[in-house]
Amino acid sequence: MEEKPRTPIANGLTWGLITGGVLIVFSLIMFLADLYLNKTVNWIGYLFLIAGMIYGTLEYRKKYTGGFLTYGKAFSTSFWIGLFAGIVSSIYVFIFMQYIHPGFINELMDQSRTAIMTSNPNMSDEQVEQALAISSKFMSPVMMTIWGLVSYAVMSAIISLILAIFLKKEDPALKVTE
Repeated sequence: MEEKPRTPIANGLTWGLITGGVLIVFSLIMFLADLYLNKTVNWIGYLFLIAGMIYGTLEYRKKYTGGFLTYGKAFSTSFWIGLFAGIVSSIYVFIFMQYIHPGFINELMDQSRTAIMTSNPNMSDEQVEQALAISSKFMSPVMMTIWGLVSYAVMSAIISLILAIFLKKEDPALKVTE
């Protein structure tokens, strides 16, 4: 039985939900291991995102396009995977900050205070508080969710532009002979 044609968006939704779920599990593990504020460890989450984008695009190429994929289709399916994973992750981040760990923003503010004081030891307490007041306007669950969505969209586009170079596979039958 032949598979029905599938659009890059439909494939992106499927693999984006799977990848988003993996990112949520990773985030919960980091929270339970008390590593959720460690910026270095949290970069590993991007590896899961990239892996989901690669695997989902390769599966799309293998199952739905006869083993061939143009650069545009490779970009498109990879981008949609990243975008849908970002939507799922951003919703989780909102739920995490609002209900699971409401003190998260205060911890981020403390981490920011320490970073500011370490990098600028000559700043007065008033200057530090002024900088933190500006930062706090962007550190609400809603604002962080919106910024997360925007960040995932931009990152997904950039990563997909690069991945599509390696994930495309032109059909030699469609090439024009010279």
